[in-house]
Amino acid sequence: MPVRRIVSVLCTLGPSSLNRGTIERLQSRGVDLFRINLSHTPLDRVAETIRTIQSFSNVPVCLDTEGAQVRTGTMAADAEVHDRQHVVLTAESIAGNAGRFTLTPPSVFENLKPNTLIGVDFDGVVLLVLQANADGVDTVVLNGGRIGSNKAVTVDPAPVLPPLSAKDIQAVKIGLEYGVRHFALSFANSAEDVKQLRELVGPDSTIISKIESKRGVRNIDAILTETDEILIDRGDLSREVPLENLPFLQKAIIRKANIAKVPVNVATNLLESMIVNRKPTRAELNDIVNTMLDGANGLVLAAETAIGSHPVRTVDIVLGLIERYRRSLEGFRIADLLDGGSVLLPSPHGEASPPVPLPVALSQDSAARRHSSRYPSIEIDLETAMDVEQIAHGVYSPLRGFMTRDELEGVLDRHRLPDGQIWTMPIVLQGKSQEFAAFQPGQSIRLIDQRTGESTAILHLEDKYEIELENVAKRWFGTADRAHPGVARFMSKGVTLLGGPIEYLGPASVARSPYQLTPQQTRMVFDIKGWTKIVAFHTRNVPHRGHEHVIANACERASADGIFIHPVIGPKKVGDFTQQAVMGAYERLISARVPNALLAAFSTYSRYCGPREAVFTALCRKNFGCTHFVLGRDHTGVGGFYTANQNRDLFEELGDIGITPVFFDSVHFSDEADDTIESATLGDGRAISGTAVRDLLVQGQAVPDWCMRSDISNWLLEMQGSGQPLFID
Repeated sequence: MPVRRIVSVLCTLGPSSLNRGTIERLQSRGVDLFRINLSHTPLDRVAETIRTIQSFSNVPVCLDTEGAQVRTGTMAADAEVHDRQHVVLTAESIAGNAGRFTLTPPSVFENLKPNTLIGVDFDGVVLLVLQANADGVDTVVLNGGRIGSNKAVTVDPAPVLPPLSAKDIQAVKIGLEYGVRHFALSFANSAEDVKQLRELVGPDSTIISKIESKRGVRNIDAILTETDEILIDRGDLSREVPLENLPFLQKAIIRKANIAKVPVNVATNLLESMIVNRKPTRAELNDIVNTMLDGANGLVLAAETAIGSHPVRTVDIVLGLIERYRRSLEGFRIADLLDGGSVLLPSPHGEASPPVPLPVALSQDSAARRHSSRYPSIEIDLETAMDVEQIAHGVYSPLRGFMTRDELEGVLDRHRLPDGQIWTMPIVLQGKSQEFAAFQPGQSIRLIDQRTGESTAILHLEDKYEIELENVAKRWFGTADRAHPGVARFMSKGVTLLGGPIEYLGPASVARSPYQLTPQQTRMVFDIKGWTKIVAFHTRNVPHRGHEHVIANACERASADGIFIHPVIGPKKVGDFTQQAVMGAYERLISARVPNALLAAFSTYSRYCGPREAVFTALCRKNFGCTHFVLGRDHTGVGGFYTANQNRDLFEELGDIGITPVFFDSVHFSDEADDTIESATLGDGRAISGTAVRDLLVQGQAVPDWCMRSDISNWLLEMQGSGQPLFID
């Protein structure tokens, strides 16, 4: 089960993120609160904004009030003032320019006396009040610059303003009508301010008091007795205190909140650089980590997700830091911090803490390798050699070798290893009795790849046992019928099994696909791409329109960042497509329609054992770093040996396995819709059949475009015409 996050993430929605796709992806990340900033949301759009969020998500909404804040009104786009220039401030609602503009709320003008300083935005314009008259307030510019619309204004001496504006009160009432129960009080200056909001929202609502003024800091103890949470807004606070004091002030406020057991959130400039850039600065990362070490309970993203170019990526960076922080509380070794990959991807299946080391390739000068020539040896076939490599690379995690009798029995009877970890696929080293006659537990045995005669691994034999083939076949495949290709292969190999961990000596020197990526490599690529939600697509055939429909819709269903297309390239049955045909066809599909895809080759072989293999292939993709896995109605089945619902039934029986299945029904082509549709029955649609595709290509005929993309069909025919085989002989 996922570990509960110890620091919350509050995410501001705005033009960059106020859409279905982004909201659903942020919800899938587990964002704790969606914030609506009323300072940038007109009153007539509050209800619409709440409805938009609630229609695509069940994440609670927080209305953040304007509060006791002075702002500029609407300004001309090119408004710029210069030193010593005179500017008139007016309470009238006008479109401002460089010579005259307004401030809100109007009540602020009661406080604009001679010698009052007015600062506009961060490090911006500074005005000095000279006098007030019938036309407004006459000021002189002490520091020039540009003046934008709706920019925050600092007044010194600070005016006393009501805690809620008229707009705030109306917006809060609208929020209550829509079930909003979280409210942030901007510029909470006193406990009385909190009480006023409490009277409006009721005792069942959560109030987050924003500490962003000197008065708020001075009254922090009283505010902590009335509020449910606080939020340190470092941006507005920096207008009133020196920037170099902010880190120390933050620590002091957090310490007070922690002592009072009041949750404390921190906002402003957490990942400001990511408004534009895909990666943060090291200074920003250090700031966030130190903020959590100080004792912050929540982190607030504002402009980064409201107007930034990478709202989801920004949230992922924060979530990754939170997870690393959580792990650091349990202690860590320096070696742990050298591992690559995102901590937001699922851990390898069954990973222990600390993890059991994989049987990584032994160095040429290792003692085990030097002594291996003394060990007795056995030849292993291509399928077993593939299993050795997948064990070594962690694809079959938590396995560290071939199964003992206890492991095999647990998998066959309970879909679990002896330690309780879910595992559905027997991974066995099988042979004839006479081949294994000399071996006894306690020995070390060299495994020789029969293709090259090279040693590929050392098996440390823990168990040697015999099985009854028909009995095991029925429990493994659900049948002992030799017409089943998986059964036929299994029953041809012998009754004696060897079990135990392996030490990997390295891959055999045979030609291999350059697309064969290891889990460590795919996780590195996912991290570089910024993907933390990845759908895996398993296949052994070239893509027709049914596959294309599933691939195109899988990311949307899973709210994922990308799809990992991972065809099986190991030995197949006669009539299956060759590795070159499958990989080349998917390259063309990705270029034409699926830009957010990673294509890699899965060096394994089909067992054709239906539900067991469906779960097994999902767990393998979890080890590659995927979070979701596509499952069709006949996934990894063969003939009529498995029913349509068996895959779903086994996933439901096993529960959470750490990777989420994304189920698809059968896909047909609808003439009425002129597109592919998904349904359990064919109805008036046209069946999209892999067998029909294969038959047409065998005859040298083009596949209709409604059944397969024409550029793929034509390329396959060209490949066949040039003498390259499309099918396994």
